[in-house]
Amino acid sequence: MVSDSAMIRSRAALAALALALAAPAHAAPAPGARSEAEIRQTTLSNGARRYAVPVQVGATTLMTALDTGSTGLRILPGVLAAGDAVASAEAEIYGYASGSRYEGVVGDATVAIGASRGRGPVHLIRSIGCFVYLPHCPASRTTLEKYGIASDGLPGEGFKAILGIDMAPGRVGNPLRFLGVQRWIVELPRPDESQGRLVLNPTPAEMRGYVMIPLAAPYAHERGGGLHDAVPGCLSNPEARARACGVVLMDTGAPGLAVANGDLGPAPWPDGAAAALELFDTSGGLAVREALTIGLRDQGTRLSYRREIRVSGVVIYAGIAPYFAYSVLYDPRRQMIGLKPRAPGPAPDGPHAEVLEAGR
Repeated sequence: MVSDSAMIRSRAALAALALALAAPAHAAPAPGARSEAEIRQTTLSNGARRYAVPVQVGATTLMTALDTGSTGLRILPGVLAAGDAVASAEAEIYGYASGSRYEGVVGDATVAIGASRGRGPVHLIRSIGCFVYLPHCPASRTTLEKYGIASDGLPGEGFKAILGIDMAPGRVGNPLRFLGVQRWIVELPRPDESQGRLVLNPTPAEMRGYVMIPLAAPYAHERGGGLHDAVPGCLSNPEARARACGVVLMDTGAPGLAVANGDLGPAPWPDGAAAALELFDTSGGLAVREALTIGLRDQGTRLSYRREIRVSGVVIYAGIAPYFAYSVLYDPRRQMIGLKPRAPGPAPDGPHAEVLEAGR
């Protein structure tokens, strides 16, 4: 999920809140049938793009912010009807590197996304606030009643719930798992499209042609960490002969491109510069390359540099840009992410997909 200009995730901010979380005490569901949910694109008053999926909780349908960089269904107070969810006395706290943190309790609810339905844990938020080191976070900019998730703190904007669908485990984990979803595909709406799709339990035919990329250790072995779904890769600028390599996090909740701890110089590459995002396969070979133009807000390629002392090594926060070039397949059993060029072709002036080793 994003904050102001780029809600990137600090490994420590999430890990400190969630490392000790236990798995929910629900029986493992049987694999479900294929279904789809639409992904809708909206724009905040400040021009930032956001993505949401309709989710039914009990008898209430909510538009929830779609976030592939966090985990769990988390719901603000005052939006569910009586009986939609059963609250427990078990505390739940979850936070983001924007500084926003949500406190509440673990609840139990029947949830439906597309045609998939099941019962499991949700986070019933009771209060919002900021971490002490970021006191002016988005949650501080308006009242709880007017606050919306993924709103940049703009009163009355954003969403009343967030659907975190990364593959990290957690006490309030990815709800797709208790719906019987074994794999899922994210096809994000591009700037000129009104909606995309979230495919649940795709068919074998739909899973053909994806280049499979392994999750990067050690993040894939950490419970609740914000970098759980990071994959090995680099961001390069051939003209400047500059390259940052480490782990890459794709994130539907983060609209920008950022490099943490990259030693690329004092200033980001200029707008209009040609760059490439490179991802590596299970053997360490270059598997996927995405051509980018730096500085295009609509394409998610505005670039920033930062230092993150709480993060080990170089992290490339790729945000939404990879989703404009690729259909993205998540396979938690194999702990891999697959990429396949979007059809039809690249968007005008958008990121361009190049697959080097299709079908791995």
